[in-house]
Amino acid sequence: MPRATFKHLPDEKRERILRTATRLFAERGFNRSDMDEIAKRSGVAKGSLYNYFRSKDDLFLHVCRDAIERSREATWGEVREHWDIYEVVNHIFRSHVRFEFSYPEYHRLHLNFSSPRMERFADKLALESEQHTSRKLKHLLKEGIREGIVRSDLDVSMTAFMINSLYILFMASLVSRYFQIRLKEYLDIEEELTPESMEKYLNRIILFIRSFLTPRLL
Repeated sequence: MPRATFKHLPDEKRERILRTATRLFAERGFNRSDMDEIAKRSGVAKGSLYNYFRSKDDLFLHVCRDAIERSREATWGEVREHWDIYEVVNHIFRSHVRFEFSYPEYHRLHLNFSSPRMERFADKLALESEQHTSRKLKHLLKEGIREGIVRSDLDVSMTAFMINSLYILFMASLVSRYFQIRLKEYLDIEEELTPESMEKYLNRIILFIRSFLTPRLL
């Protein structure tokens, strides 16, 4: 948690420190980032940075929690209560692709704190990152089954996991060269991935999810 002194900073200075730390952690990873460089790039003294955060661990945790919150707001912020599972899946995939192209550093942070040897951060951040979407998807699937628009033979928990896993891997392909190559191989993509070209592959994934969820006609 940041110290009270950080919360009392002017908005512009607080945002500058956050954005600088976010970009550096995303660019170099936690282990190769240091407080000296963050302070220098932010235009503040290193001592001041320690007045705002007790340690690099504390700063990293705060940056990651900020990234989780911004990502969730960009993805779920405009979702309406009356939307069904199909409308929500369509919205969260499309809105998050736009967010990823604008702010790729946030997903790079996610890849960093979810990587091996980062367990002390995963223990604190995993549920904060995953629980909201997990509960929303399970609720929407159950509602869809009750309303007869989703197959009744589905394993709800497994299906929610499958949808979110497709979502995470698809988004990772926008910021990770490895996952981009992987996506191109599996989906037979030869062109460069741009916001425009991604539209057709988004359509394929959303249609795949819809066809999997839709009740079978007898």
